[in-house]
Amino acid sequence: MDIETRIARRQRTGDRRRLVLDEEALSPVWHPEEPIGRGSLIERLLDHLDPVFDGRAPPNGYLYGPGGAGKSAVTLSLVDRLAETLPSTGDALYTTTRGASAPGVSFVRVDLRTADSAFEFLHAVLNALTTDSVPRRGVGTDELHERLERRVRGAGPVVVVADHVGEPETVDVPTVAERLEAVEGTFAWLAVGRADPEEVGVPDDAAAIEVEPYSRATLTDLVASRADAGLGQGALAHGAVRRLAEWAEGDAGVALSGLLGAVEAASADGDATLDDEAVESGMAAVPWPCVPLGRVLALPTNRVRTLVCLVDLDPAERAPVGDCAARIADRIDLTGSTVERFLYELAEAGIVERVRVDDADGPGRPPSRVDPRFPTLAFRRLVGRRVDEVSV
Repeated sequence: MDIETRIARRQRTGDRRRLVLDEEALSPVWHPEEPIGRGSLIERLLDHLDPVFDGRAPPNGYLYGPGGAGKSAVTLSLVDRLAETLPSTGDALYTTTRGASAPGVSFVRVDLRTADSAFEFLHAVLNALTTDSVPRRGVGTDELHERLERRVRGAGPVVVVADHVGEPETVDVPTVAERLEAVEGTFAWLAVGRADPEEVGVPDDAAAIEVEPYSRATLTDLVASRADAGLGQGALAHGAVRRLAEWAEGDAGVALSGLLGAVEAASADGDATLDDEAVESGMAAVPWPCVPLGRVLALPTNRVRTLVCLVDLDPAERAPVGDCAARIADRIDLTGSTVERFLYELAEAGIVERVRVDDADGPGRPPSRVDPRFPTLAFRRLVGRRVDEVSV
């Protein structure tokens, strides 16, 4: 946030009486146009992508590092800026960067959390390369494959950034590579994930670019910038900002989930500031380790609705699993057996956890309680308190 923006923000009336000015700026699943504190990473990625400035395809690569390290924020911003700056394969003009005439390069970013299947993957790539609407109904994967081949035939390279590889609901690096190799044309891929390269099958000839967690100082600046943009004047003391950054251990998603959870706690109490109690409540609602909210929000709608009901139940009402499912089913238009199946699938994926209730009375095997493994207050803030408001 520059000086002019800071001054203008203080001039706005009502800022000192409002808790939230910009909800989006506080969200852990929203990324600003200018990533904070990641200049060196941007330079490393530009070094990797350097051939595109001559109209050539860069090497394949894998960007990896821990959660909340800014990988998605940086690649999203970089792809958008490069797409705006460089001529694409569909442009009639050609770049003459460094005095050499060359065809344009197109950039596509695919979020595998929402485009994991072969059909959705090809649809996302094709949709990004054409101004025409790409239908989802009435066409199959083979037809999308043929349309994509026609679109890129004879054109310049296409760089595909595939985000969130190797998660429980997404594919690995070889699958991304195979899908692009099956299309006749010049494609280069940059996969983005958390796991070490060998764990997700990164080929030996692909460049591996490691990302370190945010330092405490950088994460403090990031949280302060988001709070300045999203909260009213004086709503959060700088000491609380430092507390959030220290507690999050380099994970921006965790820090922002704690901040948004604090906003939810304060809002529920009708407060116009985030006091120590609200901040502690926000942090307490983030399990450790936790599932990122972006992954949770990318789930199918009925599973998200199930989780909305789950976080509204008291811990005692979440056991045993069958009774928990029945309580949720009473609130939404799903059967108890369907909800129970969802809960078991979500537990297998690690989004919720089955915890044995050791102090349960009666004979037999102790029942299990279903506990969320994601930031509950921030989740509630993002999707709304009532089930019928969920429109993810």
